[in-house]
Amino acid sequence: MRYTISAKGMRQLEGKWMEAHGVPGALLMEHAAQGIVAALKRTIPDGTAVFLCGPGNNGGDGYAAARLWHQQGGRAMVLSWGEAQTRDAVMNDRLCHLSKVPMSRLDKSSSLSEGDVLVDALLGIGLDRPVEGELAELIRRINGSGKPVLAVDIPSGLSADTGKILGNAVQADQTVTFHQVKSGMVMGDGPECCGEITVHPILIGQQQAEEKWRYAEPGDLRLIPPRPCSGHKGTFGKAVLVAGSMGMAGAAAAAANACICTGAGLTFLACWQELVPVVQHLAPGAICIPLAIHGDTLSHDSREALLRALSGADACAIGCGMGFHPAGRQVLQLTADAPCPVVWDADALTWMAQGVVKPRAEDMMTPHPGECARLLGCSVADVCANPEAALEKLWCTYGCSVLLKGHRTLMTDGKGRAVNVYGTPAMAKGGSGDVLTGILAALLCRRASGWQGDSLTIMQLGAMIHGLAGERAAASSGENSVTMERLIAAIDLRPTSC
Repeated sequence: MRYTISAKGMRQLEGKWMEAHGVPGALLMEHAAQGIVAALKRTIPDGTAVFLCGPGNNGGDGYAAARLWHQQGGRAMVLSWGEAQTRDAVMNDRLCHLSKVPMSRLDKSSSLSEGDVLVDALLGIGLDRPVEGELAELIRRINGSGKPVLAVDIPSGLSADTGKILGNAVQADQTVTFHQVKSGMVMGDGPECCGEITVHPILIGQQQAEEKWRYAEPGDLRLIPPRPCSGHKGTFGKAVLVAGSMGMAGAAAAAANACICTGAGLTFLACWQELVPVVQHLAPGAICIPLAIHGDTLSHDSREALLRALSGADACAIGCGMGFHPAGRQVLQLTADAPCPVVWDADALTWMAQGVVKPRAEDMMTPHPGECARLLGCSVADVCANPEAALEKLWCTYGCSVLLKGHRTLMTDGKGRAVNVYGTPAMAKGGSGDVLTGILAALLCRRASGWQGDSLTIMQLGAMIHGLAGERAAASSGENSVTMERLIAAIDLRPTSC
C-alpha cells in the first residue's frame, strides 16, 4: 500500500529532514531535476525540451533540469515567467546562464512550438488561489499547443490537497512528482490533469509525514492468500446475496457472478420466488433461495430458509436490484441480524435512509452520490462538491465502513482513509456497482480460510479489482461497449507489477 501526502506535510517533511541533516534545499532540487531529466530521456531521448519556469522552487526545479538536460547533450530552452524569487531558484537560474542554456522571458509573444516537449515548472504544490489573467491564458496556450507536456511535481493550477482545478490547470501527459504522490493527484481532477505519474526520490528516504490517503497498487493483490491445494468449497467461504426484483434480475445475476468469479466457495442468491428461473439461467453457479410472499409479508418457509442460509454465511450482501416490496422490510431486518459482515448497497441503502435498518460496525455500505445524499439528507451537488466531508459524515452517522463511489472512490473504516486510483468511464453504466458488491462479498468470504484482511484493505482491493477489470474490458472492447458480462469476465486477482 502507498500513502499520499499533503502540500503542508511535504514542506514540513523536507524542512525537518534538511534541518536534521544540515542539507541545503539546492541539493534536493538537484535530485528532483535528475528525475525530470530521466523522464525526458524516456520521452525524447535526443529532442528539444522547452522549460517553462515560474518564480518559485517549482521553477527552480525546472531551471536545474534544463541545465542538466543541456549538459547531457539534450537541446534545452528556458522560458521564464517572471524573475526567480526563492534562493534556490535564483541560484539555478544563474547556473543556467553560466551553462549557456538558451533563455528568454515568457510572454504573450513567446512561441511554444519549438520544442518536442513542454516542461511545466510554473507553479508548485503551494498554490492556494485561482490562476487568473495572463498566467491563465498561458496555461490555455500550453493545453492547446498540441505538444506533450511533462509536469514538474504537480501540474500548474491543480490543488495539491483536493485535486480541484484552481481556475485553470495544465493538462499534462505525465507528471514527475517527488518523494510521495500528493493527495490532489489522485483526487478530483487530479488523475486527468496528471497523466502518467512517476514518483522520484529526493534523498529523504522512506520517511512519511501524516498519512492522508492510502491507495493500493496491483502488486498488493498478493495480500490475498493463495488457494491451498487441499481447499474445498467451504474453505473459501459462503456468501449470501439478497438481490433482484421483477425487471432487475440482471442486478442479482451480476452480483452473484462477480462473487463467484472473485473466488467465493459457495454463492447463495436469495430472490423473490418468481425470479428464480431467470436468475438461475443468468447465474447458473449460484444456489437460489426462493423468497415467497403472502400478501405483504414473507412466507414462514422462506423466512426459515433465509435464516438457515444466513446462519452459516461468512459474508452477506443486500440491495442490488432488490426493489421496495413491503416484504422487503422483513428481509432487511433478518439480514441486519446476520452473524457475518453485511455489504449494504443500492435499494437497501434507500431503505436504510428511511430508518428501516441500521448497519453494524463490522458492516460496509457502498453508496453512490445519489444514495449518499439520501442517507445524509443533503443534495447530490453537496456530496460531489466535497466527497471527503460526505465520507466522514457517513461514517460518523452510521458507524460502519464506507465505500463512497465516484470518479475516485473514497473509503474509510473510521481509522484510515483510502482512495481507488483505477477505473475507466467505460464503467459508467448500470450494473457496474452490482459487480463491485459481489466482489466485496467474495473477499469478505476469504476470511473463512484464515485471512486477516481488515475492512479498509478489503474495500481497497475490491475497488481496485473492479477498476482494473474495467480497464481491461475497455482495452478489449472499447469504452462504449463494456457490459456487465465483459466486466465480470475481466476480473483477475493475480498480482502484477505496478
